[in-house]
Amino acid sequence: MSVPPAKKKPENPLANLMLNVLLPVVILSHCSKEEGFLAIGPKWALIVALLFPIGYQIYDYAQRRQFNLFSAIGFVSVLLTGGLGLLHMSAQTFALKEASIPLVLAALIYFSHKGKKPLVKTLLMNPDIVDLKKVEDAIAAKNARPQYERLLWTSTLLLTATMVASAVMNYFLAIYFLTGTENNPTAYTQALGRQTGWGYLVIGVPSLLMMGFVLWRLFRGLKTITGLGTDDIMMPR
Repeated sequence: MSVPPAKKKPENPLANLMLNVLLPVVILSHCSKEEGFLAIGPKWALIVALLFPIGYQIYDYAQRRQFNLFSAIGFVSVLLTGGLGLLHMSAQTFALKEASIPLVLAALIYFSHKGKKPLVKTLLMNPDIVDLKKVEDAIAAKNARPQYERLLWTSTLLLTATMVASAVMNYFLAIYFLTGTENNPTAYTQALGRQTGWGYLVIGVPSLLMMGFVLWRLFRGLKTITGLGTDDIMMPR
């Protein structure tokens, strides 16, 4: 008798937010001074702040044993942030890096649509959550493949547009906070902290809300196309 595979441990969203955003922002903003309580200087503040998201990525992979393309891109982004930050690259260079990550994601989402595994399905139709076999069977039974493909295509376009908008906002946010700080290590490091914090508020939260809207729209479309209810589409708990 075969033993069913253990379910992957779900990611802790609170730990994600704390270690990837909140702690780095606090360290960059308050520990980069040369003197004062908890002051460790701009160089060490940047290094310590980066240890948290890097450590989180390594720990998360060790716990869930799941390679995630988007987590890998985020990991590379953190390393680039550290490298460019330690070199005190110009605001223009740093802004281009900030814009390049969501642009890469936009390109991957858009061009993967014609492949065998569209990323919109990977992102929004996780097989641990959605009963893909039941959905596919219902689509085949109702001969609704064209409507289904159209729904995936419009979802792909919405996600791509979200990533492009994020790239534009990332670019201008970096320009706004970093311009004029390149020759002052303390000011530069503190500006990175402010950019990270504001980036989460004005870019991260709206992007998550937009992804939530796309997910809601996708599920509504699936129910219309297949005739299945929400409980039928979702995997049994």
